[in-house]
Amino acid sequence: MSDYNQEEILLNWDVRREQRKADFMEHLFDVYKPSNNCYTGLWQKFCMGEAGEYCMNMYYEQLEALQKYLERVETKENGDV
Repeated sequence: MSDYNQEEILLNWDVRREQRKADFMEHLFDVYKPSNNCYTGLWQKFCMGEAGEYCMNMYYEQLEALQKYLERVETKENGDV
């Protein structure tokens, strides 16, 4: 027997979130124009092609900002202001 509960799904339905997902999938389809007219693999292409580099850069920017913050805190604690 399945755990699929239509009533529960509808009670927790977030129209804005679902529309955003649909709009994004349409964007992926328009950008990558799969020759087989299938959505399979579009998310992976997006992650590796568009988002991957951006997210990696953002990760290192966050690490750098954290390191600078910790250095400032340590400087203040040591009275080197």
